[in-house]
Amino acid sequence: MIDLYCKGDHGSFAFFMQTIGKKGKEKKMESLMKILKEEHLSCIVSQNNHIYKEKADGIRPILTLLDKGVLKDAQIADKVIGKAAAMMLVFGGIKEVHAGVISEPALHFLQAHHILVHYELLVPNIINRKKDGICPMETCVLHIDDMELAYHKLVHLLAQMTK
Repeated sequence: MIDLYCKGDHGSFAFFMQTIGKKGKEKKMESLMKILKEEHLSCIVSQNNHIYKEKADGIRPILTLLDKGVLKDAQIADKVIGKAAAMMLVFGGIKEVHAGVISEPALHFLQAHHILVHYELLVPNIINRKKDGICPMETCVLHIDDMELAYHKLVHLLAQMTK
């Protein structure tokens, strides 16, 4: 479920707007990361004075946000960004990313598309939930650069995995 907080709401959005008003664009991502951590979110997006929050794990929140069109010219703070997520963010038109953890293929993809990237930890690849191999979503797109093809492959793989 995505929560939407619009200008004028109380709580984290008011804090967010106050912070960016006082400290500028550089502090905007810090504010998003603070909310991400305090509210135990998987990702948080700021687009056109709206905040979108997601708690679900994996690639599903980014695909949902992509399908809703809320990534265009937006900033995102996310716990984990692998190449699959990076490709979907670029496909959706993201302009700035902050990741708690980012894979090398994701970082290279974002940088190749001139996306402003901040991260806390760079890793060779995103590992799967069993911690015995590479994340299946990352594996699915590792050797693909076509974002539309990657989108269709990820949607298909996600559907297979949820059966």
